[in-house]
Amino acid sequence: MIANALAREFGLEPHEVEVRIGDSKLPEGPGSGGSRVTASVIPPMLLAIEQLKAAIQQNAKRRPVPGSNAPWREMLAASPDLSASGVRPEDSRQMAPGIQSPLKQAGFMGWIFGWMMRRFSNLAIGAGMPSSVQVVEVEIDTWLGHVSVVNVHTGIAVGKIVAPALARSQATGAVIQGIGYALYEAREVDSRTGDVLSGGMEDYRIPGIADTPIIDVHFDQRGFDHVLGGSVGIGEVATVPTSPAVANAIHHATGVRLTEMPIRPDRLVAALKGRAAA
Repeated sequence: MIANALAREFGLEPHEVEVRIGDSKLPEGPGSGGSRVTASVIPPMLLAIEQLKAAIQQNAKRRPVPGSNAPWREMLAASPDLSASGVRPEDSRQMAPGIQSPLKQAGFMGWIFGWMMRRFSNLAIGAGMPSSVQVVEVEIDTWLGHVSVVNVHTGIAVGKIVAPALARSQATGAVIQGIGYALYEAREVDSRTGDVLSGGMEDYRIPGIADTPIIDVHFDQRGFDHVLGGSVGIGEVATVPTSPAVANAIHHATGVRLTEMPIRPDRLVAALKGRAAA
């Protein structure tokens, strides 16, 4: 993501950019979680790039040849080693609608929650909140209780996509993860000892190739102009709707509402029998 954004600014290819992270000698960055990495890293990087461009132009002994299609490449090749840094500014507006008002209505506990978000999650006031919606189609064997997810359409509003291939891969992977959470994954624990009984891939069921549906991903890149660079994180927001969407599809198809995950065949068959008995 860093390489893509920087390469775009200088007219380079991402593979030409060497990114160094995970070194304690370098500036501290945000933790990789909470769908906030892109929104935290891109804004200060863009500011640093502007400083770097100004320094390169100031040190350039000659201007690029008129009509050149790679002016920055030429100036970079002739430039001495330079460094620049940036600090993420606050966004140009306060909390997004729907985030601020519920906290106000919640009174003291809402204030505590908001304070904890800002204090412990490095979330600056005004950081736009991403959102997503999913439509899921399922096929159900009502005799055996087997559920197959056939199609998933996911729409994700996360601002400007910095690394398209990475973003699409993360979104599709998030859907697969959500399907696993909805239908298969369960940590089995010994009630006497507390030992995890499903500690390996032989005993912990996750979706395989045959369980993976057709996944259609749509990115809405509007609405985050108040964030420098216009990008916010994808992360968890891409997987949150999947399991409830699967459960809603099962309810729409069968008329029974299951309230325990995963929705195993035995639970679904029992629910269907209970409906028939009623």
